[in-house]
Amino acid sequence: MSTKLTLTINETVIARAKIIARKKRTSVSRMVEEFLTKISSQSALSIVDTIIKNAPAKKTKSGTEKKVLISMLKKKYSA
Repeated sequence: MSTKLTLTINETVIARAKIIARKKRTSVSRMVEEFLTKISSQSALSIVDTIIKNAPAKKTKSGTEKKVLISMLKKKYSA
């Protein structure tokens, strides 16, 4: 059973997501569902939890979350 969900997302991100969805011949909704399915695994969830716990209380520059995630993944998977 599917349920509707309303999200507030930056217009630029939505535009890029629609382009990617068209190329993959799928919908943005399906891509979001697949992403949420992937992050619900234990290892991915722990990364997301860590990012959320360490998120600053104030707004940060766009792209900060990506830098934090890349840094964490480098630490985890570098030799």
